[in-house]
Amino acid sequence: MGAKKLSPIFEEQTPPLPVMEPEAYRDFLEQLMMQGQGYGKTEPIAAYLFRNLRLVNSDTNQQEEVEIKPVYLVMDLTEWPNEYGRSLVIKDIWEQYASNILEEQDINVPDFQGPGMWTAKQSSFEDDYNRREEVDNWGRRLHVYDPDPTAFRVCLEVEERLTIPVPWGTYPMRKGSTLAVRSRDVEALSEALLSVRNGEASIEEALYETTKDGKTVSKFDVYGMEPEFLENNYKSVVLEDHVTTAITKISPAATTQTKPPKRKMPKQGK
Repeated sequence: MGAKKLSPIFEEQTPPLPVMEPEAYRDFLEQLMMQGQGYGKTEPIAAYLFRNLRLVNSDTNQQEEVEIKPVYLVMDLTEWPNEYGRSLVIKDIWEQYASNILEEQDINVPDFQGPGMWTAKQSSFEDDYNRREEVDNWGRRLHVYDPDPTAFRVCLEVEERLTIPVPWGTYPMRKGSTLAVRSRDVEALSEALLSVRNGEASIEEALYETTKDGKTVSKFDVYGMEPEFLENNYKSVVLEDHVTTAITKISPAATTQTKPPKRKMPKQGK
């Protein structure tokens, strides 16, 4: 039992493995395409973006911004179905926040306590959701967002530690991590893998590119998720037809809805 608790700590302290060799990386991407399954956001939500606080000196007209981490406050529509009710919650949060500052209360005192609320990084949130174009009775846009099907992912659980190339460098993946590619990138990735298989391009030409500073990085945004991140943030989804068609080009028997038998992970270069 003690070994199970210590193993993640030992893994974090262990130096990352060398980045995968091109041949192993190509095999890994094919494995993702053939064995991966569809995941994504499935329910509409309400969300409100926290912006910087802007102060203006009326004497000098000088402006100053107080930086606030760009996150969305997300609200579950089953818990908060009414737009007016949600707006009261937002106002109550900031009123309580100001009150806590004025009264210098303990920092552990919550600014709001209620069900079905969480925050999400702006970049990640906007990658997963599209804002509805509808307006309310006063002509204001709704703060309701729907899952973006183009942001669905093809995902594959990683059973070993390894390091993959990514567009910004390299990424060490721990055992139990998830390899993922967004639906909108699947068709281009499929064509690149086929060009290698058909001898039309080398692995380096099809899957890698060189940055301005001379570094060789991955051409496609195939990235890793930390262990348990997938289960905690996404649900199984049915991928769009054009995505499954691109996948079947790699393997006619492949399907993202029925999980095929696991294959041995490609080995990394030393």
